[in-house]
Amino acid sequence: MERLQSFVVKGGIKLPVGFRFCPTDEELLLHYLKKKAFAEQLPASVISEFDVFQTEPWGLPGDDLREKRYFFSNRKDVVCGNINKRPAGSGFWKSVGNEKQIMRSGSNQVIGMRKTMIFCKGSHEIRTRWVMHELRLETSYPCPMPVADFAVYRIFQKKKMKTKRSHRKPSSTSKLERLNDVKASFIDFTVEFGHGDIGAPPPCSPCLSEGSSEISSSKLD
Repeated sequence: MERLQSFVVKGGIKLPVGFRFCPTDEELLLHYLKKKAFAEQLPASVISEFDVFQTEPWGLPGDDLREKRYFFSNRKDVVCGNINKRPAGSGFWKSVGNEKQIMRSGSNQVIGMRKTMIFCKGSHEIRTRWVMHELRLETSYPCPMPVADFAVYRIFQKKKMKTKRSHRKPSSTSKLERLNDVKASFIDFTVEFGHGDIGAPPPCSPCLSEGSSEISSSKLD
């Protein structure tokens, strides 16, 4: 049997350029966690064994914090304490939502469970963008007793949400307000020149051409 190639360097994954380790939940459970729990040969040595609750998420092994990191960890110390609030370094991992069932493809068989946790800092529970997925095998899954109670952990940092500029059309209310502002800028001639009736304008004086014709006609007479 050929030797299993190891891609774990200093506790973190180190794959060749262009390769990414992106397993699904089902693949993690059946091809990695199950084999790890029953001391079977893994398809590849890409997941190291490390106590993820020993330090903060940014202090875990691995060079690139932008990539998802995977670890095996024994759950014997976890199940004894508070499973919804687990200390880690200067903070703690807090469970959010309910556990999700992981189904085997093409069947309704539950093979494992996934718990989601958020890392919080300090006693004020300041949430960070660090997320952890804890995947464990379902106890009712038909298989012999495992050698150890392992879980596999996926740890990553959520991306910041980009704020989108609103391109909403101005409402009818804002249009009406602008129209009132325009009206208010005009001079109110009624207030300026009094409230009385202005009446019809006075008749215009005879133009010069009409006067000239009358004078010339009187001279001719």
